[in-house]
Amino acid sequence: MKQKEAFTLVEITIVVAIVGLLGALAVLNMTKARRTSRDKTAITELELLSTGILQLAWDTGRWPNMAWRDEGASGVNEIWSFIGSGLEKNTTDGIYEGWEGPYYEGSYTDPWGNPYFFDSDYRYEGRNDRIVVGSFGPNGVGRNIYDEDNILVFLDD
Repeated sequence: MKQKEAFTLVEITIVVAIVGLLGALAVLNMTKARRTSRDKTAITELELLSTGILQLAWDTGRWPNMAWRDEGASGVNEIWSFIGSGLEKNTTDGIYEGWEGPYYEGSYTDPWGNPYFFDSDYRYEGRNDRIVVGSFGPNGVGRNIYDEDNILVFLDD
């Protein structure tokens, strides 16, 4: 009598384990690629936004939504939303003398859905006077909470 050929339970278990391992590795690589892509998108948008901010400052002598930070000037030195900031307007409303924008027409939110921010005295590595435009990163924690996943572009370098 001839015996039927078939896979044993051990062979099937090994194949399923290998396929599962390959699937898990693929998911991990896709997650890493997505994170890298979002980081690069945020950096590119921040660089374009910082160029617009610098151009607005050069043309008008003002940061977005605030007076130029002269010696002894007082007031808020952070922007938590760029909407209505002077960068995106199609015409000046008289607030920005010398305005020749729009200076930036891209996204004002990062790839994680959080608004980009501007801070003219950002605390970084013990210094309180850095001018930055940034993203709070994947965790979205911000507003004067400085953590390691923030993505920053320095305007004063």
